[in-house]
Amino acid sequence: MRKIITLMLSLSLLLPALGQEASVPVWLGDGSLLSPADLETAVQQMLKNQPKPQHIAVLAHGYHTTREESAAQFQEIGQRFQSQYGQLNQKVLVIGLQWESALAGAGVPWEAEEAYLKSVGRARKVGHNAARQVLLRAQKQFPKADISLYGHSLGCEVSAAALLPEINYGDDLEKSTSYLPEQDLFSTMVALCGSDLDYDIWARSGVSFRSKKPRTRMLYMTISPYLGERDKTLQVRQLSRGIAGGSAFPKMTVEQCDAVYQNRAIFCDNRGVPTDHAYTSYYDDTRVQRLVGICNYVSNPKAPEPVELAEADKVLKLPNQLEAIVPYLDSDLISSQMYALWRIEQINCGGSVHMCDETLGKIAQMLRNTPNKIKKERPNSPCKTVQKGIWPTEKTMTRAGAPSWDD
Repeated sequence: MRKIITLMLSLSLLLPALGQEASVPVWLGDGSLLSPADLETAVQQMLKNQPKPQHIAVLAHGYHTTREESAAQFQEIGQRFQSQYGQLNQKVLVIGLQWESALAGAGVPWEAEEAYLKSVGRARKVGHNAARQVLLRAQKQFPKADISLYGHSLGCEVSAAALLPEINYGDDLEKSTSYLPEQDLFSTMVALCGSDLDYDIWARSGVSFRSKKPRTRMLYMTISPYLGERDKTLQVRQLSRGIAGGSAFPKMTVEQCDAVYQNRAIFCDNRGVPTDHAYTSYYDDTRVQRLVGICNYVSNPKAPEPVELAEADKVLKLPNQLEAIVPYLDSDLISSQMYALWRIEQINCGGSVHMCDETLGKIAQMLRNTPNKIKKERPNSPCKTVQKGIWPTEKTMTRAGAPSWDD
């Protein structure tokens, strides 16, 4: 009997309380600001769901998703967050940002691109206005809780706009002003999964990744692997709008790049990237467990450090010697490879310029499409890391189908 009672108590920690939904959906419509009454109603729903959260997980769905569909997605993913935080004996409030992304014409081939681009502008408006309004209010209501944003696809536009009101997109899409742009929204982590943001939005916008009082302490993003199956929807997206953030390593300015790597504030992940682009596939049990572990450690360094961050910390602490760092270019974790490459570039090329001017990005693209061309590119590359054959490594070249014995 005692074992049964213990088991029941353990299970109760993994599930929302009786009568409690796994998430609190908040309807933001076309992004216009909520009325004071609607805003307070949303806050009361949050309080009813979890009056004293330690963590707030904010979900933002993507393109062509109805209100009913997003509610079901938030419930399924919310249960996963509830379960993972329950195992840590911690309370989480899951907020689902619902917005009008299922526009007329989205399913008609000759109208789909126009509807899609309209949705991009709307996602930015939602983030800049209604989402910022709700999240700044939640930040005020729950000052002791850490907030993390979990976007998917076009929902990553919502997350970025909410966090960065000053962001300059540099395109011809509809512009929107921001709600209380002078007020900072702080987050422990921003997760961009299957991101539909442009891969070069960071460099193009010139947004500041400040080291003092950063608006987010961890930028997590999935990247389709350069070798193997990829997110098929993001591949199609490239035809109408260019390379998506979920398809390539982010293009940043040297200042942005150095800020995120020096402060161990970026984590790229190519494990378990689904080919179907589905929200619930990206935020499956395995990834949510990974995200919660990372977020929990970032918010509380006394918590167990996930292996992903432990290895990145180790790379950053290695002596300034190539022989110590180079082995990590063959790490199983793509993020560790990136931290090692950043450090090696400081030694070989005196800075991060080749990580930022697409010199290394183009080589990475060659790994997928034409790996044998890399051998011809090496002698003329402006990057000494490439010239000397340090990266891509022999192991990487062999996996890509261009082993040394084919020279």
